[in-house]
Amino acid sequence: MGFIEKFVKQCRKPSGFFGKFVGKLMNFGHRGIRDWGISHVTISPQANILDIGCGGGKTVQKLAMLTPNGKVYGIDYSEDMVKLSKKVNRKLILKCLVEIQNGNVSSLPFDDNVFDLVTAFESYYFWPNLIDNLKEIKRVLKPTGILLIANEVYKHEKFEKRNSKWAQLLDMRIHTPDEYRNFLAEAGYMLIEIDEKAERNWITAVAKNK
Repeated sequence: MGFIEKFVKQCRKPSGFFGKFVGKLMNFGHRGIRDWGISHVTISPQANILDIGCGGGKTVQKLAMLTPNGKVYGIDYSEDMVKLSKKVNRKLILKCLVEIQNGNVSSLPFDDNVFDLVTAFESYYFWPNLIDNLKEIKRVLKPTGILLIANEVYKHEKFEKRNSKWAQLLDMRIHTPDEYRNFLAEAGYMLIEIDEKAERNWITAVAKNK
C-alpha cells in the first residue's frame, strides 16, 4: 500500500502513531473547509456548540475563539484523536471553554435541547445510520438550533473518478446536493440551505432544527 492510500485509510478513524500524524495534518489541511463552512452561520459569543468527529481539535479551537462566553464540546470515536484534540485545546479546557470526550454520533452523551449549533466537518461520510444519526443530533439541538455539515467531497461528475476511488478505499458515502436536501428533510430538519464551491468539490449544508 502506498503512502497516499495509507493516509486516506487513516482518515476514517485515525489511530496509532501514523494516525496522530494524519490528525495533525488534517488540522492544517482542513483549514479552508473549516473557515468556509463556519462562514455560513452566525455564532453568538454565548453559544453552546458540539463538533462531531472533532479529529485533531482545530475546529473546536476555532469555534471556542468565537464563543468566549459559551462552551464548545468535541467528540470523536477515535481515542487517539481525543487525546490529540485535548492536547491542542489544553489551555481552553483549563479555562472550561472546551470539553473533549470519546463518543459517537449514534448515541450522543448529552441531554436533550442543549446546543445552539452542531457542526460536522468531514465526518458524515462514516456515520453508521445517516437518518437515525441526524435524528440523534436533532435531539441534542435546541429548538432554535442549527446543524452545519461541511465536506470537501460530494457527488459531482467533474470529480467522479477521484471520488469513487476514495469512497471505495474508505467505505464512505457521498451524495449530490439534492440528496443532502432529501436526507436532511427526511430526518426532520427545516429551512435547508446548500452551498457549493464546485471548482473545489466543497459542499456546505445548513439546516434548522425546527
